[in-house]
Amino acid sequence: GPAGAGAMVWAAPPPRQGWGAYLWGWAPWVGMLAVVRRLRARLDWGIVPQAAAGCAMAWAWLRVSSLVRSHIAERKYREWQRKHHLPKRDYTMAEIRALDGSEPDRPILVVIMGKVFNVSAGAEYYGKDGPYNVFAGRDATWLLAKGELELGSAEEMATPLTAAEQLELDGWYEHFAFKYEVLGDVAPEVRAS
Repeated sequence: GPAGAGAMVWAAPPPRQGWGAYLWGWAPWVGMLAVVRRLRARLDWGIVPQAAAGCAMAWAWLRVSSLVRSHIAERKYREWQRKHHLPKRDYTMAEIRALDGSEPDRPILVVIMGKVFNVSAGAEYYGKDGPYNVFAGRDATWLLAKGELELGSAEEMATPLTAAEQLELDGWYEHFAFKYEVLGDVAPEVRAS
């Protein structure tokens, strides 16, 4: 063959332009495939070493990107916890009413059967514009037992629950206890003397 055939020639790769530059930034595996293709052309690799190099590069990229994503997610979760953590203790209804989901960076509390739940993890449901915001910052026992999303009159809310409503309420209590943190009980209001 011609002189120098089969000899390795190490030339700088052409600068990435057009779609190549766009795809490298958008989809790193496209860039990795281009690197493997260049190596194959320069080193006269067969398909098996090319596939092995491609797999190794893909694994390395996926591992690094996974670690970065998990680190970012963990940092966001710790920040969320810092903003929404409340100590386990009893809370007065005045404290509970103040944490009604109207402020996005504050915890959200719901009372069911005398127990106080921190439902901040479900802010999209119990927050200011959430579909269940009516439960936030109040005793939601009657609402959950009756399956209501609007407050009833004082007389309606004072009527005893039927057996079916109590069963429904027990199911909701179990759901909340499984999904959200129980902080404590509703404390009696302290009256100034």
